[in-house]
Amino acid sequence: MPTRTIFFHISVFQQACFYTLALISTGIALIPIVRHARIWLRGGLPFALQQALQHLASFSREVFAHRHVLRRRYAGIAHLLLFYGMLVLFIGTCIVAIEHYGAFFFGPHWLYYGGFYLTCKVTLDIFGLALVIGILLTLLRRLCFRPEMLGHTPWDTGFLLLLLAATFTGFLLEGAGLAADPSRHAYMAYSPIGRWFALLFPHLSPTGYVLIWWVHAPLVLITIAALPYGRRLHLFTAPLSILLQPNRNMGVLEPETMEKVEQTGHIGLRTLADLNGTYLLNLDACMECGRCTEACPAHAVGKPLDPKQIVLSLRQQMWAADLLETTTDVIDEESLWACTNCHACVQECPAAIRHVDLINGIRRYRVGEGHLSGSAGTMLRQLASQKNPWGLPASQRMEWAKGLDVPIVEPGQKPDILLWVGCAGAFEPRAQATMRALVSLLHAANVSFAVLGHQECCTGDPARRMGEEFLFQELAAENIAVLNRTGASSILTACPHCFHTLKHEYPQFGGNYQVMHHTQFLKQLVQNGRLQLERGAQTNVTYHDPCFLARVNGEVRAPRALLQTLTHQPLKEPEHHADRTLCCGAGGGRMWMEEPSTQRPSNRRVKELLSTGAQTIAVSCPFCKVMLGDSLATSEQNTAHLADIAEILLASIAKTDLSLPQ
Repeated sequence: MPTRTIFFHISVFQQACFYTLALISTGIALIPIVRHARIWLRGGLPFALQQALQHLASFSREVFAHRHVLRRRYAGIAHLLLFYGMLVLFIGTCIVAIEHYGAFFFGPHWLYYGGFYLTCKVTLDIFGLALVIGILLTLLRRLCFRPEMLGHTPWDTGFLLLLLAATFTGFLLEGAGLAADPSRHAYMAYSPIGRWFALLFPHLSPTGYVLIWWVHAPLVLITIAALPYGRRLHLFTAPLSILLQPNRNMGVLEPETMEKVEQTGHIGLRTLADLNGTYLLNLDACMECGRCTEACPAHAVGKPLDPKQIVLSLRQQMWAADLLETTTDVIDEESLWACTNCHACVQECPAAIRHVDLINGIRRYRVGEGHLSGSAGTMLRQLASQKNPWGLPASQRMEWAKGLDVPIVEPGQKPDILLWVGCAGAFEPRAQATMRALVSLLHAANVSFAVLGHQECCTGDPARRMGEEFLFQELAAENIAVLNRTGASSILTACPHCFHTLKHEYPQFGGNYQVMHHTQFLKQLVQNGRLQLERGAQTNVTYHDPCFLARVNGEVRAPRALLQTLTHQPLKEPEHHADRTLCCGAGGGRMWMEEPSTQRPSNRRVKELLSTGAQTIAVSCPFCKVMLGDSLATSEQNTAHLADIAEILLASIAKTDLSLPQ
């Protein structure tokens, strides 16, 4: 019968020694886990079964399918081999333990025999080999071509060598067992790797086998003891971080309450005691891969913002002192305000860490303490006094519509579509051109719509992103009251930031509406035949995806469907496109902050867009239009037109060449 003896040639005394060492190893491994778990629980680690169940799908994709990790092909494959190699060998060890202890109740060889035993042997050999390959690939990457952003210490190399030694001696022990136990010779084919190691021991004595066993077993126990230390703690914390991530869409910030401010005496993130257990767990989940920093548009143009370092700095604070004694002052002002809130870091993180939530939490505290000044501070004051970041009076909100038939909502009137103009559409000349084009398209399609006119004020997005949370809530409450009075249920906007705020953040305060971005609505009009476009009217078109439309809200198809309707050729996609777009640099309040011309994310983006050779750069966000337009105007390769998709569609309907104001 195919099987093997557990603790083959290992005496009872030796088994007792092994169990003693195993207890010590397990105890050492539990020390950091227990210590960190106590920190998370102090933050009130929320665990609801329903919340965990909601994230099971993403948990499976990230942990078992390695969706994010495999975006870096070489590193992803190496990590996949390491993960499944260790997981399957651990499961194999558990099966052996169940067989051994179950024998006290069911007799010897009650589970680990026959076809099941042979299947296990083949599987364990294959995944053991996968683990060895994964270790070698990882060592090669870390020692020969380690990425600049990848965290590394000599201990990382040491652990990989330890794991390699434990795995290699495991194969040696497998071969020794095959050589020393004649009853297993008939089934050597089911040990495709171990059988070759058996050739090394043609005349192995029981003493020789025991010696090899005592080389392998301590290496395994040392590996277990070392596993939860350093960045390897992410093996335990990253899956938990994914499973317990907040039930909020990307880009939706957690509201602050006045009750909490009265209780703590401050707003935002002053110390790590202000974080709940989920975010403290997030800090421990960081594996220091550096993907967040590689994706950061601010870091890429030379700004000091380093999302990975923000997490590590806060984590070091968490490890070094009591939570109440920690401080977020370790994050410097220049790094803090460089963030554009584009969420590229959040999107790339395999451990579901929400860097932007941490940054905005610290911003709230700094703004509350009066640390924000300059043009950004001026913008917030204008927003508070005039209810728009440009500081212009509400009486000018409809000047963009001069000469157009733009109905304003009347009392008791409930329009089919409420057109949300937005502050940029009302006051910024380039965004005004987009709104005028959109209105013309709505008229061409016989759409019944109206605007709020002077009743509309800023959604509050710039305030919330800059950290002025209560100003945002004040503006949100005012807008929700106005919208509810009109009875509007369907809102149309050309601004992705307004789109996101109205659709995902106003529900936090009771404002629930059906919100559409103008590219989504225009796509419906074209598909329904209400807008007739001239196919082939445009050639050589590239498209810039706005962060808050593509990455944060996942809308990448509607803009492309509209543009593809106008051309017989495929779009000229830049290297970074769709949900992995490059930020223009306007988000997070950066639209109103000064920066050196050499550190503008928009310059980098324009260079990439122009490299496609396109004659037309299409956009679908007023902020992107401003930032890219400014960079395009100063570019030496300024050979392309920049226009919103609404303007491009209108030019097609009018059968005119695209010659639009930049």
